[in-house]
This record gives sequence, structure tokens and C-alpha cells, in this order.
Amino acid sequence: MDDQDIPEDELEDIEVIYSDGEDADYDEQQAENMIEDSNEVEIEAEVIDLSILTFSKHTKSVFCSDVNKSGQIAVTGGEDDIAYVWDTNSGDVLFECTGHKDSVTEACFNYDGQFVATGDMAGMIQVWSVEEKKLVWCFEGDDMEWLFWHPKANVLLCGCHSGDVYVWQMPQGHCKVLPSPDNAAATCAKLLPNGKQLLAGYEDGNLQLWNIKEVTSEWSNSQFHTVTNVDVNEEGLLAVVAPSSNIVKLADGKVTTTLLPNEETEIEAATFNRETGVVATGSLSGQLCVWEVGKQALRHQARIECSVTVLKWGPATKIFIGATDGAVYVCDVKTGSLLETLTGHKADVLSISLLDPDGKRILTTSDDATVKIFNVN
Repeated sequence: MDDQDIPEDELEDIEVIYSDGEDADYDEQQAENMIEDSNEVEIEAEVIDLSILTFSKHTKSVFCSDVNKSGQIAVTGGEDDIAYVWDTNSGDVLFECTGHKDSVTEACFNYDGQFVATGDMAGMIQVWSVEEKKLVWCFEGDDMEWLFWHPKANVLLCGCHSGDVYVWQMPQGHCKVLPSPDNAAATCAKLLPNGKQLLAGYEDGNLQLWNIKEVTSEWSNSQFHTVTNVDVNEEGLLAVVAPSSNIVKLADGKVTTTLLPNEETEIEAATFNRETGVVATGSLSGQLCVWEVGKQALRHQARIECSVTVLKWGPATKIFIGATDGAVYVCDVKTGSLLETLTGHKADVLSISLLDPDGKRILTTSDDATVKIFNVN
């Protein structure tokens, strides 16, 4: 890094050590420690914190986040076995979601912000009243894989390591179970736009479309090696599957095409743009691709110098890309241009939430135990 990249006040704090080579007994381990310390100083000097607010209540990695409809209240959960519900303007904690026995990996508001659900890896799921700031429902089951609310009803869905998918009506707790087809973990799922069907992916490579009301499977496709992530387009006609990057017809479960650039064998994340219908894929190699599904054509291709960890669509054609270098890259998929880079985290970005529909503020969580809010140009 060039000297001109470091502010003058930081240059004054950096000690430069010269060696004249006269000490023949110089300890090699001390030299290595000096190099490591110097690298730490350099890394800290490089990370410019552009955030407008940092939430630092968590003591370990912060895995998940969500915000209510107004963007005024956030929930974050982490490796410290706790979730916090807090004010996004002041950073003040409104209440703590305690009682978890393992890392809180899922935390989400229901459609009107009345309830917030938190779930840990051990399978404890809790539902809290936001207004009353108290626990209203709890369930302990098999190790949890994912958890989310129905977008238009007080219905909570959860996938488990056993492969079973639970569907609860809240706050009564009435339950339906979509049984595991092969006792393989239900690793991911996506509700179709009609709100009545659920596309679930499993660890053994099975992909299954469920009719939730009837608790029946409409089709199953077991040709995948594994399924880690799925997304569905706005019309509910197509799905994209990771890590294979296959496009699947939701009418019958058949694969229509594979969206992989020549040098890639699999992807880390894939998501449909609801407005344009394009698909964005991100890989561990740091490659971001934007595809026109109808033409099966690669529209844009870019590479960042680290692995992609999370993709989140903003308004129109803007996309937010979280990465292992702690930065969030803001891109326009229509032009293929990088709009800005939001820095501040010192470890992997693990989740991104939009605080408003126009994408002017985002909330990010990280392995560095912090949550940050950024203004976006």
C-alpha cells in the first residue's frame, strides 16, 4: 500500500524499525512477530469505516439480520446464543431474545412486524411480541436448518436436519409437518408467489415441490449432488438452484439450463431479480455473473479479489454483494458497473438487510461481531 493511501495522522502513529544487521543473535521468532504486528497495523489502516452506525452488543459472529417494514427496528442473532431487537436510529436495545442454547442463525419479523422469530442451530425456535417485548411461543425440536415467515400471514416455516419441514400457525402454534422424503436434511426452501407451495432442497440432492395445504409432494427431482440454496422468479415459473446453478421449471421439476461460466464448477449463491428476471450468481472464487435466463446468455461478468458470501437485490437493477474481505460491493447489473464499495467490517459479511425500499440504507452483519448501517448513494 502506498504512503499516500494512509492519512497523515495515521502515518504519525506507525513506527518504522531499521536494522543495521550488527546483532548476529537476533531472534528469528521476534522478527516474525514484528512482521505479523506490522501486517495487523497495515490491515487496520486499510479498513476505512464508512458506516453511520455500529451495533456492538454481540460478542461473537453475527449470523443473521432482519428489519421491520418501517426500517426502524432491527433484529440480529449470533454465535453468542442471543438475538437483540434494537432501534436502527439510535442503536439502543429494545429487548433481548434470551434462552437460546446454541448460535442464533435465523431471526426474522413477520409480515406486519407484530412478531419476531428467532431460531438456533440446536432447534429452539422462539416467537416474541415486539410491542409487549415478551416471549409468546416456543418450540424445541431437531437441529434447525432455516426459518422464515409467510409474507402475508402469521405462518412460520422451518426446515430441520431430520428433513422434516414444520409449518406453524401463529401464535396458536397449530402445526403441519411436510415429512422428510429420505431422512436428509432440509437445507433450504423458498415459498412460491402463490403462498401455497414450497420448494425445498435437501442435503442428498433432492429438490421437492410441496403443496402446503394438502401436505403432498407435487414432484421430486433427485438428480442434484446437493442443494444449498434456491430462489424462485416473480411469476413462480422457474427456480435457480445452488451450487449446481441449474434453472428448473416449477411445473414439472425438469432442468432447462445451467448458468455457469466456463471456469466455474459451482456457485455459492444465486438469486432472481424480481423486476427484470435476470439471475445473479456469486462464487467462492469471487466471480459475479448476471444472466439473461430466457436467452441463456451471460450479460455481465466481474471478479472481486475474495469470495462472495451473500447477494441481496436492491431497488431496480442494484445489487449488494457481501464478501469475505468485509466489504459490500454495490453494483448496477444493467450497466455492469461498480457503483460504490462500503467498507467498515474486518471479517466476512454474513447478512445484508435493506432498511428502506429505495435502498438508501442497508444493515450488514459480520464475523467480526459487529452490525453496521451504511448510507448508500
